[in-house]
Amino acid sequence: MSDTPSEHEPYAGKDLGEIPFICTPTMVEHYCEGLAVDQARYLSPMFWERPAAPAMIVGEVDGGFDGARFDNAFGNLWMRQEWAFHAPIFPNREYRRTSSVADVYEWRGRSVVKQEVNLYEGEALVVRGIHHQSYLLGQSSGKVALRDPKKKEGVRKFEVPDGEAIASVARNIDLEMCGVFFHGNRSYHTDKAASEELGFEEVVVGGKMTMSLIGEMLEQRFGRGFYEGGTLDVKFTNIVWPDDRVTAKGVITCQQDGQAFISVWMEKDDGTVVIVGSASAAS
Repeated sequence: MSDTPSEHEPYAGKDLGEIPFICTPTMVEHYCEGLAVDQARYLSPMFWERPAAPAMIVGEVDGGFDGARFDNAFGNLWMRQEWAFHAPIFPNREYRRTSSVADVYEWRGRSVVKQEVNLYEGEALVVRGIHHQSYLLGQSSGKVALRDPKKKEGVRKFEVPDGEAIASVARNIDLEMCGVFFHGNRSYHTDKAASEELGFEEVVVGGKMTMSLIGEMLEQRFGRGFYEGGTLDVKFTNIVWPDDRVTAKGVITCQQDGQAFISVWMEKDDGTVVIVGSASAAS
């Protein structure tokens, strides 16, 4: 018997089950090529006896769970991502992952699915993530209404925090990079026609890409301290389009008990802030 919509679609408390996860060398290759990251960093041991995957390969972990998304994907966007890192992910090693829908809530005219995922090696927790995906369930055709970034109060009020600035990471993200990063799959992150089907006028650069550049900045600065015990909590405030130049930035605002606390954000060259958040890492 097929699922009814109420059974198939997400609801608070829904157990999404357990599925295996293996980080393949192809995943690492596409990550590095898609973000213009030097793959040599991940071909030999850095801090452990074998090469580790990029810290932000965690972006691959929360996908693949049936029943985590609404069938009406029109206008869907990432809203927030939260990650807690406990250990590195090693390519070709078998892990298991569990997931559940922690909540479904309304926010500014959108329905948001809050999905929790945990990745384990045996019984040991490797990483925990919480993904907030927003949907326009009241619309299934036409165009998504997007607010002018310059008229958003959150952007006008953004101020660079005081503290020690860390080295930034900048990229011009083009359509070819998007295609490679998302493994050549057709979606609104890689194909204009697919994006138009969901109400957007242009390809939407995936939040997974921009979030990963924030993580790259933190990995370069803190290394093992980010992989083991680091955290990242980011909110997506504006859409990034192909050929936008974006810069990930961070400021260490506090250091306490061997831990650094960092304010992170990403902005376009015109000053539009597209991500704001916080992070921590062993210093």
